[in-house]
Amino acid sequence: MLGVGAWSAFETRTTMLAERKEGMANLVDSAAGVVKAYYALAQSGKMSDEDARRDALERLAAMRYGDSGYLFVMDSKPVVLMHPTLPKLVGTQVGDYLDPDGKRLFVTILNAAKAGGHGFAEYRGRLPHSETAVPKISYVTRFAPWDWNISSGVFLKDIDTVYYETLVGHLAVVFVIGLVITAAMLVIIRNVRASLGGEPDEAASLAARIAAGDLTRPVAVRAGDGTSMMAAMRDMQGRLRSTIGGIRRAAESIAAASHEIASGNHDLSQRTEQQAASLEETAASMEELTATVKQNAENARQASGLANNASEIALKGNDVVSRVIGTMGEINDSSRKIADIIGVIDGIAFQTNILALNAAVEAARAGEQGRGFAVVAGEVRSLAQRSATAAKEIKQLIDASVERVNNGSALVGQAGETMTEILQAVRRVTDIMGEIAAASEEQSSGISQVGRAVTQMDEMTQQNAALVEEAAAAASSLQEQAARLRESVSAFQVGDGAAAGAGAAAGVVGGPNAAASSGRVEPALA
Repeated sequence: MLGVGAWSAFETRTTMLAERKEGMANLVDSAAGVVKAYYALAQSGKMSDEDARRDALERLAAMRYGDSGYLFVMDSKPVVLMHPTLPKLVGTQVGDYLDPDGKRLFVTILNAAKAGGHGFAEYRGRLPHSETAVPKISYVTRFAPWDWNISSGVFLKDIDTVYYETLVGHLAVVFVIGLVITAAMLVIIRNVRASLGGEPDEAASLAARIAAGDLTRPVAVRAGDGTSMMAAMRDMQGRLRSTIGGIRRAAESIAAASHEIASGNHDLSQRTEQQAASLEETAASMEELTATVKQNAENARQASGLANNASEIALKGNDVVSRVIGTMGEINDSSRKIADIIGVIDGIAFQTNILALNAAVEAARAGEQGRGFAVVAGEVRSLAQRSATAAKEIKQLIDASVERVNNGSALVGQAGETMTEILQAVRRVTDIMGEIAAASEEQSSGISQVGRAVTQMDEMTQQNAALVEEAAAAASSLQEQAARLRESVSAFQVGDGAAAGAGAAAGVVGGPNAAASSGRVEPALA
């Protein structure tokens, strides 16, 4: 603001000086115009040169501007030709006249017009009726035909007076404004200190300590102060200490969780042993299945021998049945077709049994949400349709065979005795086949046991895999959390007895309800 005031005063002085120069230059230029007019009259012969010069000087002596502005004329010697206020100088050579600073003032004025025919000259002159020397400026223009230098000068005292008055006024305004700003700043500083609750440096130092993790130093707060920033930082420090205590207890909980994981791994080991036992049971079932298969093979050999005996007995009745060979041939053909269809039905029954076993395995594995059972059920339905078709064909063939058998019934009667022996042999074969069927049932039961054992083994394997994945994920998560907790807690200094101090801080900050009776600080963490 001081600079603005000084600049404004300087601009005022510059403007006034420019106006003075412009007025002075206009007067001198007007005088030069008058001189040129008289010179033109002399050149035209209307006036003599001497009269023209005399009249021109008289005209110039009468020209004024302002209260004290005037013109004077001198030649280049320099000799004063006209001076309205100092007529005693007229005709005097003034080249040696000096101003109070020792400068030849009239020579200075002449030198200002040498370069361009006109110009300004600055020097110091005495005020009228005074010995005081003050700055003065003159404007001069040269009229070469008559060797005249027409000049006028003005004092700068009044301009400087206005300049200094303006400068002092601006300085006074700046001083008043400065007082107002100072008072406002004092009020603001007082309010800021009240809001901070202490010195700004102290608040900044406290904030820096808390940011660095140092929560051990007490915060000094004025009595009854509960709204300042220092009071808020005290409460914040207390809550931070409470939070750190909770984090440390959380670390202990993580340690307990790690112990539980170890216990889970032990359970996993026991289940693995159970799985091994199930595998042993599976092996035993497989051995039983092998024995059953061997028994079935032995029965099959016995059935083969009996079939041979039946063949020999059938030879005895060869003569009897020779007459029915043709009819029985047709029956034999139909029987072959029946055998083929029965084979298909047997295959379907076998596949149905396998699919039923698979369906049981899928149901046991997936529980109520087994989607694979639907596929197995579809296959069962398809085989059932094939069984129905085969049964229909069997019925048709049986009908045809019955008709042919009726045609050969007379011939079959003659072979009754022989067929009786054959029937006995066939009965024995039937008995053996019954044993084979029983063995097959045992074999099916053994296979079911194998399936159940495999199902149990698969379920336990899946459970073990899930437990392993969960244990690995939990262990990894616990390790990361433990590392983060250690890193976070290590950044803070809460002093000795951090847990107890944290609880106490929580009680101070939050009041009597800040901590539960158990001493836990989960609410503060939330």
